[in-house]
Amino acid sequence: MASMSSREKRRKRKREASPESNPTPQSSSQRKREASPESNPTAQSSSPIPSLPYDLVLLCVARVSRLYYPTLSLVSKSFRSLVSSPELYKTRSLFGFTESCLYVCLQDLRGSSTWYTLCRKPDKTLKTGSSGYALSKVPVPSSPIWRCSNVVAVGSNIYNIAFPRSLNVLPRVSILDCKSHTWIEAPSLPVELHSFSASVVDHKIYVAGFDHRLKKNSFEVFDTETQIWDSVSTGNTSVEREGIEREGMFIKKTISIDGKFHVVTDEEVFAYDPKLAKWDMVGRGMRGLMYSEAYCVIGNVLYSAKEGVFKWYDTERRTWKDLQGLVGLPKITRHREFIRLGYYGGKMVVFWVHVIWPYYKKIWCAEISLERRPDTSEIWGKVEWFDELHKTKIFYHVEKVLSTTL
Repeated sequence: MASMSSREKRRKRKREASPESNPTPQSSSQRKREASPESNPTAQSSSPIPSLPYDLVLLCVARVSRLYYPTLSLVSKSFRSLVSSPELYKTRSLFGFTESCLYVCLQDLRGSSTWYTLCRKPDKTLKTGSSGYALSKVPVPSSPIWRCSNVVAVGSNIYNIAFPRSLNVLPRVSILDCKSHTWIEAPSLPVELHSFSASVVDHKIYVAGFDHRLKKNSFEVFDTETQIWDSVSTGNTSVEREGIEREGMFIKKTISIDGKFHVVTDEEVFAYDPKLAKWDMVGRGMRGLMYSEAYCVIGNVLYSAKEGVFKWYDTERRTWKDLQGLVGLPKITRHREFIRLGYYGGKMVVFWVHVIWPYYKKIWCAEISLERRPDTSEIWGKVEWFDELHKTKIFYHVEKVLSTTL
């Protein structure tokens, strides 16, 4: 028994020492080879350029203007994933590579919307005299079926406050994340407004509209950081006397100028200062804005266009003045329907449509730099470029032009 037990012990020691039961440790060179992108499919697929580390590719793409991202996304699935990744936009923000990005909403007669973004064409596709710009369709997986009449941009997001299609329904709020191009739901407007307008002041969305239930105008504010709605009081005596809340005082437009929320009605223009929580009447001169759908605010100056005439509003003299210059800009008349203005990196962009009836529409755009001349108190516009950016079906039009920061 003793001799047998010793033989068993020797066999056990041999089995433990055999290569099959106890594989030899890997050498450092073997571990490096297995960790390399060539031998590790997971590591290789994580970088759009397999021969370069992912972090290096991330930093290189972050330095590229977002105007080229639509083209980069066509290179491969890896690049498509990279240009919509949260890591990319964190890197852009960390190193100060953020920029203004232009979004354009096209809408058909039923209210169905399609989003586009301004991009640069590859150099090899450029024709002589081309600006190099185009509109690229945004790959939004699913878009809410709501009219984009009240859309505003805050940071890297676009907020759509949709008109209800029936009474006793709260207006829904949807957010388009322009980094990932996905829609998410936000808290609905807490008041049953069925006619309203929205503007942004200091990253807060102010909404003015008519409450059919209470038969009076209502004013709400949405904090985009806390995602909470609150009411804006109209407890200022002079404003209450003029009846900003009363039925019949129809709200036409809202705009944000100099940190104040301006409400344009058919009778008067009111301004709310959030810092002082105070309403004031600012004169009727700005009321001309209610006759135009083409307007924007750039550098605290309100600009408007109607039947090809461009104007800006002098808040000190409370009057509209012609925008000077604009040499080379094509004549945009009322026959060029659906003119829209927008802010883009401190400049003005003008969109207009040329109808080729009954086949399609050509969407044109011009970028205009602005200069205030102190000696004459006038503002001059210089046309940087203009070009045809897109062709669309005959029943589409440009509804909104917005600028985000990405």
